[in-house]
Parts: sequence; C-alpha cells; structure tokens
Amino acid sequence: MKIYKGTRNREGIGDETIMVQDNADEYLLEHIERHSPDGFQWGYGGSGPADTALSILTDCLGMKQANQLYQLFKWEFVACWGDEWSISEEKIREWAEREKETRISLEQERRSEI
Repeated sequence: MKIYKGTRNREGIGDETIMVQDNADEYLLEHIERHSPDGFQWGYGGSGPADTALSILTDCLGMKQANQLYQLFKWEFVACWGDEWSISEEKIREWAEREKETRISLEQERRSEI
C-alpha cells in the first residue's frame, strides 16, 4: 500500500517534493505538467495544486480516473494541506469510490427526471 508524503522546502518555487512510500520502496513522484511548469504546490487552489492532484491520482488510480477526478481532489485535499502532509493509497481509493458512487447516483436522478 502506497503512502504519499509532501514536504515544502521553502527554497523557492518548484522546490516542493512528493515522496511515494510503496512498501519497502520509496521514490519521487513524477510531476505531470498540465497546468504549472513550476512543479508541485499545495495549500491553495491554483495551477500547482492541480498538477499535484493530477500526479498523485495518476500514480494511484491511473490516468483515466485521474483526469475525471483531479480537480475535485485538489479542492477536497490538496488545497487544505500545510507544509508537510501524507495521504494513503487506501484513503485515496476510498474517496474515489465514493465520488464514483455519487456520480452514478446523480446520473440516475437526472435520468429519472427526464
């Protein structure tokens, strides 16, 4: 089970790092650059946090699900994080499943109203 850990280095823009602990292995999370060329950020709702959310979800869930959920994940988690944080793969997967169930339920309600 993976654990994602972020540390704000305070040495300038783009110096934030996210480590992924995967059982006995540890590696730096790859930055998927979609919104921010400056790298990972968190603690607010901008372009750096969007890339943080996209990169974490892609590593954890795959690109397809990440593309569907990363903006929600940014607002519910990434925008709230302080200088140091961690989140487990289990928590991310549970959240993603709840979001999927909510989307299905909303779609069923819309169809019943037609």
